[in-house]
Amino acid sequence: MRTPLEVLRVELLQLARDRRALFSAVVLPALLYPLLFLGMGKLESVGEETMAERTIKARMDLEGVADATREAFLAAFVDEGPVTIEDVDASRLSALEDDEERRLAAREILGLDGDESSADVLVVGVQDDGAAGQERMTFDLWYNVKNDDSQEGRSRARGALRDLEKEVAIQRREELLGGDPAAGLDAAEEDVATAEDTSGAALGKWLPFIVLLVMISGGAYAALAVFAGEREAGTLETLLVQPVDHRSIATGKFLAVFVAGTATLLVNLGSLVACVVSGIADMDAFGGASGGISAGRLAALGVELPACLLLCAVLCLVCGRAKTFREGQLLVFPVTLLTALPTAIVLRPDAELSVFWAMVPFSGSGLALRDGLAGDLSLPLAALVVASHLGWTWLALVRLAGILDAEKVLGGGGDAKAESHLQQAGGRHGVRWGFAVVMTVYLIAMSVQRVDIDVGLWFTFWVLLPAFALAIAWTAPRAEGERRNLAGALGLQLPRLAHVAGALLMVPALTKGALWLGEWQQHVFPYPPGIEAQMNGMEAFLGTASTMWLVFFFAISPGVTEELVFRGSLLSAMKRDWTWPRIMAWQALYFALVHADLYRLLPTGIMGALLTLIALRARSVLPTIALHVAYNAVLVLGAAERLPFSDAEWFEYAPWAAIPGVLLFVLVPPRAKAEPKKDRDVD
Repeated sequence: MRTPLEVLRVELLQLARDRRALFSAVVLPALLYPLLFLGMGKLESVGEETMAERTIKARMDLEGVADATREAFLAAFVDEGPVTIEDVDASRLSALEDDEERRLAAREILGLDGDESSADVLVVGVQDDGAAGQERMTFDLWYNVKNDDSQEGRSRARGALRDLEKEVAIQRREELLGGDPAAGLDAAEEDVATAEDTSGAALGKWLPFIVLLVMISGGAYAALAVFAGEREAGTLETLLVQPVDHRSIATGKFLAVFVAGTATLLVNLGSLVACVVSGIADMDAFGGASGGISAGRLAALGVELPACLLLCAVLCLVCGRAKTFREGQLLVFPVTLLTALPTAIVLRPDAELSVFWAMVPFSGSGLALRDGLAGDLSLPLAALVVASHLGWTWLALVRLAGILDAEKVLGGGGDAKAESHLQQAGGRHGVRWGFAVVMTVYLIAMSVQRVDIDVGLWFTFWVLLPAFALAIAWTAPRAEGERRNLAGALGLQLPRLAHVAGALLMVPALTKGALWLGEWQQHVFPYPPGIEAQMNGMEAFLGTASTMWLVFFFAISPGVTEELVFRGSLLSAMKRDWTWPRIMAWQALYFALVHADLYRLLPTGIMGALLTLIALRARSVLPTIALHVAYNAVLVLGAAERLPFSDAEWFEYAPWAAIPGVLLFVLVPPRAKAEPKKDRDVD
């Protein structure tokens, strides 16, 4: 224990020497909170006062509106703020049918395209020829969104119309019905929750984010300094060649990051509390909370401590792998996203802390803190959250120690080829490209699909993904003198026919397992109430689309192109350096994320890991293409009720075919691994 504490002491002293960075990362954000809240309040009040005092120039054509209505509207409009009103004739607008012609005519009436003075808003009122007492009035508001005064004029006109609508509605009910027939159904609402319950429930939605984001701010500063900074300065290798256990070094550096992050968190939380207590920050901004929080409920912050430990361990792991300080800085943002996404579960009112969620990093701690602030935290579940997060932290620290041990070996020298292997160029290549694939599908492919589903699917499956597969394979790292083998980098080696047959035999069992897993997931992570309409729409779509269209776009296209990317080029890069379990974990993560469906993450991730295992065993992507195409075809045709053999008696026993399928992979060895060809030396 002495060595980690000594490393902790040295690292903290080094962090303290850089006073400017320490002040910027830890102290400055806390000092900015009062300025932020004061500035926001001042700007908001000044903005509202300034806009309220501006004189708005309005042009109106209210000849088609009843006199009483016109007078009431003008009175309400004047009450909204200073205004100058000019009567105009806008009757030609109603005679125009083309929207573009109407827009140009409105601009001309407003004076936006001429040299004369322009108006801010144009109000045109029209009344239909309904029965006496039942006339309906329509007001058209024309404004210029680029002009602040024009938007203010629109806002005042809408406010005046809302007031007028209330008066007219009351008057009409009195004239036609003698009063409001639903008045006896008015509901009187009374909130029985205490002020503390209200405050706790409101803070529980935001405090988990604040804690983790502030922890990242201070922890990232320290992690970058003690890992990436020392590596760039060359002092990390000097430390690692000392006769000290690398696990002690990892522990000491981790504790330094945790101390820095905790100090930042305490200082910032103290500043936030001071702002709230002093009245600088209004608690209404946190969802209407107005009461204090008891010390007992604030003790729920203790359940966030293991999450903070895990976050610091992840920061150490990420920055420990960075070669330069700049590379480490670029990796902090993905860590922030990966932390915020699971924490966002606290914003779902239907999400409850369960055994499953207690095991999920950051989701369990966020839900536990939310329930604790609301006074509903169960101690057994809280203990499970603490235990699971401590377990995840231990795994991250074990991995961190392994990285530092590898760094020690790397510091010992070696030839260029060995050094390149220890730097895991292939694995890094796969991780970076995998992230690029996922983000490109999110940002580009899905945007195109929303505009036109057919064009979007063609673009995604037969343009974007093949381009990624070729780019990843072409840029894959090679040993010195090794020739580029594009087919091999895509995983297109000829497999054993037994492995293709084995993959197809697994399809019935996998589809049945996916359906069962989906039903089980509903008990743990049910669909939100509003998603039924989307699912019904998808079922209707499946029922109207042709069978060929469904098979091509939902089975053949993803089965071929997704496999060429994930089990082809990405897998070929990763397996140069990594073990099978690590490859399967990354493949499962990326394959689950690229499908962008929170409710299919688990089954899709498991499928991705299984396909990876098959590709690794067969040493080819072709068996996984066959399995993927058949699996998707069975699922989509089954959902559309077009599976031709679904009613056959033998289909009930089809999942048992997975047993001989697995045996084929176990008993039949793969084809011999081809040695990479090297370029011939030229004298």
